[in-house]
Amino acid sequence: MAIFVTGGTGFLGKQLVNALDSLGEDVHLLARKHGNTHGIETKRIKLFYGDITDIHTIREAIKGCKTVFHMASLVKAWVRNPEAFYRINVEGFRNVMECGIEAEVAKFIYTSSFMAIGHSNSKDNTEETCHDPNHIHNQYERTKYIADQLIADYLKKGLPIITVYPCVIYGPGEITEGNLVVRIITDYLKKRIPGILGDGSKLWNYVFISDVVKGHLLALEKGRVGQKYILGGENASMEQFFLLLERLTGIQRPSRHIPFSIAKLFAWYDMLRAFLLGKPPKHTPSTIEIYKHDWAFSSEKAERELGYSHISLEEGLKRTLAWLSGAGTVLPPGKE
Repeated sequence: MAIFVTGGTGFLGKQLVNALDSLGEDVHLLARKHGNTHGIETKRIKLFYGDITDIHTIREAIKGCKTVFHMASLVKAWVRNPEAFYRINVEGFRNVMECGIEAEVAKFIYTSSFMAIGHSNSKDNTEETCHDPNHIHNQYERTKYIADQLIADYLKKGLPIITVYPCVIYGPGEITEGNLVVRIITDYLKKRIPGILGDGSKLWNYVFISDVVKGHLLALEKGRVGQKYILGGENASMEQFFLLLERLTGIQRPSRHIPFSIAKLFAWYDMLRAFLLGKPPKHTPSTIEIYKHDWAFSSEKAERELGYSHISLEEGLKRTLAWLSGAGTVLPPGKE
């Protein structure tokens, strides 16, 4: 039976859609008319123009499908109208789940986010970690958390949901807000990183794009209905991240450490320019707050139940740098 996909024109979505070709099923891709389908290579694709905020277009596209990959989400630090986050990340998710029930799908793979689980404290977050709703930093985090609260009700209604939580995804692919790490790497190569936020000790979990794609396919094959699986990689601090880049590229890492208070002042200035000029800010005050915390996660459950695995951050950065070099980003001699 066919596979229904939302969010298939994004950084992760395109690579998953291409990987679905190996299953030998038709893919019904819901995409907006101005969506960028460049890079989608599978031949067994049927394109349906629509939007997850319009339930009628979902109903048309999901006909004949018994598997759903719901990846569509508004992944941005800022939009002029913040209500868009709720409309897409919560109401849109509800629309797709309603249509999944109507279509009597057999598997519904929902791509949530590590931010729906929340920041970590003294130990790595797991699927059992409960997000504190009183410590939410921005509208993206808030709406992904709210969306997760809908899952239990739809499981009771009979929708066979399996939820995956990718961590900070990076690697070859389009440089979008969903591929923030590659934007940081390209700025690093051009020596445009002014400094490291704070003392550089805060942990993030970095996961290579192909590992996340593999994790989605494993969730479809082996995932248990109602279960949650973190698809993560390696926990590393900002200091460790830039040390690796320095060693791999020969470009000296930033030596300056920028206090959060100073960064926040510049973020407020960026926000003012965004409202006046309509150009998205590079940082917002809420994103600066996010960098004050650890975001460390464990993928042990996915490894144990799904057979999931991930490459090291060093290996992933090597592959990313090689791809950037081939894509036209100039690396120092001998560092390709």
